[in-house]
Amino acid sequence: MQLLILTIVSIVSYQLFDVLNSKYYFNLHVLIATFFFLVTVVFHNGLNKSLEKSNQHFIRYYMGATAIKLMVILLFIIVVALTNKSVAMNFTLCTFFYYLFFSSFEVWTSMKQFGQNKKVN
Repeated sequence: MQLLILTIVSIVSYQLFDVLNSKYYFNLHVLIATFFFLVTVVFHNGLNKSLEKSNQHFIRYYMGATAIKLMVILLFIIVVALTNKSVAMNFTLCTFFYYLFFSSFEVWTSMKQFGQNKKVN
């Protein structure tokens, strides 16, 4: 439910660029938000499954999945930038906006759900 609320808030926040008549507004931003929503659902489900195995597996999954996700997104940005130069800047900034939004959410929920607050005496 929190992820759905985050997605709606991020779409509305990005829509402000259109309201402000920004030249960096990307019309298809809802598709990018949907993509990040789906990736976050898959990522979070993988975290849950990896934690069932062991803490070490959880750490490996988190680091590996985050690295792969970042590389795939960067590769996609590069392909779009090289093939469609007219929208390259707007697409890149839009993708960066959603990446920051959803990555912050992933870290926050991971810390809240999987982190343990241990008090040191």
